[in-house]
Formats: sequence, C-alpha cells, structure tokens
Amino acid sequence: MSYVFERSLLQAISDWQRGGDARQNRKRGIALKDACASLPRKYRSSALCCFRQIALPKGGVWDLIGEDRLSEKISSWTTSIEVAKRIKGGVPPQHQGYQGVIFCLRPKCEDVIINLAELYRAPSFKAALEHNKASITGCHEGAGRYANDQSEVVLEIAAVTQQDIYSMGGYSSPFEQLVDIAADAAYGLHATQEQRDALLLKAEQVRAESGPHWLDPKATQRVLNRLQAPSAQLREIKRQQDSG
Repeated sequence: MSYVFERSLLQAISDWQRGGDARQNRKRGIALKDACASLPRKYRSSALCCFRQIALPKGGVWDLIGEDRLSEKISSWTTSIEVAKRIKGGVPPQHQGYQGVIFCLRPKCEDVIINLAELYRAPSFKAALEHNKASITGCHEGAGRYANDQSEVVLEIAAVTQQDIYSMGGYSSPFEQLVDIAADAAYGLHATQEQRDALLLKAEQVRAESGPHWLDPKATQRVLNRLQAPSAQLREIKRQQDSG
C-alpha cells in the first residue's frame, strides 16, 4: 500500500520552504518535525553528506569552536556543495563584521527531519502536491516556488565541532593589485606600464578567481588550527568568569 501524503504534511513542508525570521523558523521547524514523524524511513535519512552555510558575526567562529553549538537546532542543509557556496549570496560582504562558514557532516538517521531532495523525486509526492496546491496556504511562496532547487535536507543538529567546518569564506586582494604583485615578481620593481598592461591583459581570463571565494578544506583547517590555541584560552577565561 502506497503512502498517502496528507495535506497537513504538504502545508508544513511548504511553510518551512517559505522561510521567515528566527521565531517563525523555530515554530515551523517543530510543526515540520511533528508532521514528518510517520514518513517512510527513506524520506527521513540521507546517504550523502550534507552542507550548511551560515554567516557568523564577528567573533562567532571563536564561540562556535569553543562551545560546539548551533543557535538553530532544526535547520536547512543541502546535499550540494555548490548550492551551499552560493546560497544567501555566497561569501558575506567584506568589512561588515561577518564570517562565512560552511559545515559538512554525514547525518545519522535520527538527525534527519525530512529529506526534501529525496521526497521531491517521488512521483506520488509531486502528484499530491499538485492536487492540493490550491488549498495550501502560501504555496506559491514555498513549495510552489522552491520545489527541489536547493537539494534540501532538514536536520535537527544541536552541536558541531571544528572537524565539521568544511570551508570558510575569504577575500583576496583586488585583481589589479594581484597583477601588480605578479608584475613586480616577473619584471622587478621597475616594471614598465606597458609590461603591467600586457600582464593584466593576459591574466584577464582569471579575474573571476580574485575577490570573494571559499577556502578549500585543507586551507580551512590550517586557519582553524591557528585559532585552536586562542580558542582554548577563551574557553578558560569564560569558565573562570562563570565560576567567579
């Protein structure tokens, strides 16, 4: 006997995909968890690694490593690293006090609220959604708008560790400045303007590589390793403040 996708479940999924502020997301996350409790296990598990991008306020990385915690327990993740990199506009804008971080983990079955990426591949689910869309409040802003665009898996994760951080967002120097540095290395400090212009023209095809970018996992771990000792010191200071 095939599973029947009730309208209440479809409404909870669409509400979750609509998004909202922190309070709305908490409320919708709880409603989604309740609605998904009876789903077949294949829609409440993930064989793939899941990624999540967040923008942490200044100092947030220190808090994250020191406390191993997340502010949102029920949250959206994706099975696509490319989706994680570009969601929310990609690397947070420079000089605004935020650090972009991408987590990666392989969730346990009990962590998975719903695997929307798997669910949207089911013909019976898509048929139920199509049949009920007129009675789903705000469907055009939720399920009707996003569907499976983000390869989404909703997880309930209370804490993360340093090892779960896959990438950190960063900025290179401006492209023209990088070319100037390359010109100095190639021609010496007295490179002519013609030499600099010629090098700039040759390098134009890699202009997109400058500016905002996500560090690869190895580079990310090198940065985090440098933060490890100060982080331990901060934890000790906090422990002493709490006990005093």
